[in-house]
Amino acid sequence: MNRQYLLDSLDGFKGLVFRLLPVPLVEAVASVPMTTDAPWAEAEKRAFETAIGIPSTRTYWEPGGFNNVPKATDPHARAAWVRAVAAIKEPYLFLDPDTGFFDRHAGDSRKTVLVAELAEILAARQTVIVYRHQYWPRPQPDGARTTAQPYVRHGLLMLRNASMSAFVYQSQSASVFFAARQRAALEPFETGLRNALDGISADVLNRRLVT
Repeated sequence: MNRQYLLDSLDGFKGLVFRLLPVPLVEAVASVPMTTDAPWAEAEKRAFETAIGIPSTRTYWEPGGFNNVPKATDPHARAAWVRAVAAIKEPYLFLDPDTGFFDRHAGDSRKTVLVAELAEILAARQTVIVYRHQYWPRPQPDGARTTAQPYVRHGLLMLRNASMSAFVYQSQSASVFFAARQRAALEPFETGLRNALDGISADVLNRRLVT
């Protein structure tokens, strides 16, 4: 998360997803903003927490004492940060990297979380929820007959190749991925979203929920 985008339309989108979920689920979600330009002012932190809908008691700004996500070029710090995130006690965890997740390091990787890191974080809990920004993978994954965006299909492929079950609440420019070791752990989230969208046309529903 980067403060220059604080309270933009994408923060509104993230908050929308959590507002659509059943309250008991959201009350068990912890949030890791994954800042890349900390330290943030307390007012900025509170604004983010309000937009997302997860309070300060369950928002972890400095896992392991790190203000910012450590760079991939500092593997010891990066590993310590991942361990600290994995140790967060809540059963569900929302990660908000600048751009999302990927299967390998690109540059210093502060703006992404690796799929392997997601797997380590997921091992200690039921579900990981992660923001992912739109991009254009090359080559684009096969799936021309689906309504899923190419970056969404690519993200699902990476997670499933890492033996995770996953589904997505898809927007045009960004999406929220739900990942778990077992499909059953995702059912409360998918059912909750489908119930919230009950009565919406199948065309719209299929463009929002991608499994």
